[in-house]
Amino acid sequence: MKKLQPLTGTLIALLTVALFTAAGLSAPAPVQAAKAPDKPAAAVGYVNRQQILNAYPGIQDLLQQIQTMRQAAQKDYDANAKDLPAVDRKAYNDKIALEEARREDKLMKPVADKIGAAIKAVAGEKGLPVIIDATVVVYGGIDITADVIAKVKQ
Repeated sequence: MKKLQPLTGTLIALLTVALFTAAGLSAPAPVQAAKAPDKPAAAVGYVNRQQILNAYPGIQDLLQQIQTMRQAAQKDYDANAKDLPAVDRKAYNDKIALEEARREDKLMKPVADKIGAAIKAVAGEKGLPVIIDATVVVYGGIDITADVIAKVKQ
């Protein structure tokens, strides 16, 4: 019998990716026309999305809700799929997984929207046309993580 995975750091990482993808923050920035040589190059900002998500007010409660929903889904699966043929068990598991993903997305959308708005606001305040994730920064850039966390907590 297939078991649904427990809430782990992997879930948080996947939620983070989904969160920022939903907010449209992971899409590549469009190519910009070359600037006149007398203007300095635009600075690039970066954020630690995991740190922002962990600091989000109420995130632990949301993650606990998701964990509770997953446990209920597992109980549902265990109770209703045990006598089904393998093909039907797989279809039932897929159905439950899809329902869970939709519920999780619904719970996390306000979080994604608020964090996305905070990132855009801080980037605008600091005049940063490009914000990337801290995991891809090798050198340089301006870390706006603390400013985004402060704005999210307002």
